[in-house]
Amino acid sequence: MAAPEAATAAAAASPAAGNFAVPLEWSSTWNLFDERHTGSVSHIDLKHILRSLGRRYTEAELNDLLRPLPNPASYDAFIKLMQQPYTGPTEEDLVTALRAFDVGDSGRLKLSELITLLTTLGEKMPEADVRQLLAEVPTDEKGRVRIDELAAYLCTPVPTTTPDIIELQRQLGQAQSTAGAPVTKSI
Repeated sequence: MAAPEAATAAAAASPAAGNFAVPLEWSSTWNLFDERHTGSVSHIDLKHILRSLGRRYTEAELNDLLRPLPNPASYDAFIKLMQQPYTGPTEEDLVTALRAFDVGDSGRLKLSELITLLTTLGEKMPEADVRQLLAEVPTDEKGRVRIDELAAYLCTPVPTTTPDIIELQRQLGQAQSTAGAPVTKSI
């Protein structure tokens, strides 16, 4: 079963009773991956969904989370995962980790060294992806990035591309009433 339309409603019963409103962002993101509306997605897609919703799990953490789930995983299993308490790495955690590579204690890292770190250690990233990720990070005249600025940049949430339907309806109503056109009923 795909993300139920009723689950996207803003109001629902008490969370204590196990019923709550599923955030629109959750169900919308799910539906991007469950294109055929089967109500299930592969573990690979579920990893993408979780990460796109801001969950910064390592690959090992994701594998541990998904191991008990059938593959493909159901929408209900996804909702249960999203309901679990989550405290991902903070900006401060990232600054602390990056400072370990700041041998001169300057508060800066050479961009070239950072690229090497991200492409060779831990969960290795393809160099093209690293360069794309770091393309907007400011560097000084020596090609170094400030650790605090880098951490802030990396911890900034990715803006959602899912439109806020209520806001769009409000804007449409305003535009139509300003133009003298009849205002259509909200969905």
